[in-house]
Amino acid sequence: MKQAYYIAILSATVILFSGCATTGKGPSDEERIQMTLDQWSAGLVEQDMNKFLGTISESFKAGPAESKEALAEFIRQGIEAGYLDGAEVSREEAQYTLEESSCSVYPVDLMSNAGSVSVELRLTKEEGGWLVSGMEVDGL
Repeated sequence: MKQAYYIAILSATVILFSGCATTGKGPSDEERIQMTLDQWSAGLVEQDMNKFLGTISESFKAGPAESKEALAEFIRQGIEAGYLDGAEVSREEAQYTLEESSCSVYPVDLMSNAGSVSVELRLTKEEGGWLVSGMEVDGL
C-alpha cells in the first residue's frame, strides 16, 4: 500500500514539473513593448524620473536630447517648470511597426496643462528588454 502511495506521489510530481517546464517562454515582444510603454507613460504622468529613465536606452539619441543624460535633464527641467502638471499619455491611435529588434510607435499623444504634442517613439530590443532608443516630436 505504501509503495502505491509513493508511486502516485512521484507520478504527480513528475507531471507537475513537466507541466511547468512546457509553459510559455514568458511575455512576447509585443507584451514587453507594451510593458515598457506603460512604464514610460507612468513615469511621465507620475513625474517619477527613476521609472521614466528605466525605460530609456543608454544609446538614446533624439533631436535636442542627444543622450539619455540630456533627456533626463530636459525632463527634470520640464517637471520643475510645471510642464508635466496634469500630464496624460494616450496610445489609443498608435500604430506599431515591429521589426526583428526595433519597433516604432506613432502617434503617442502627450497632454498636460502646458499643451499637447504627438511623438514617435523608437524602441530597440536590448539585453534588458525593449527600451526607448529615440523619439521624434511633431513640429520640432
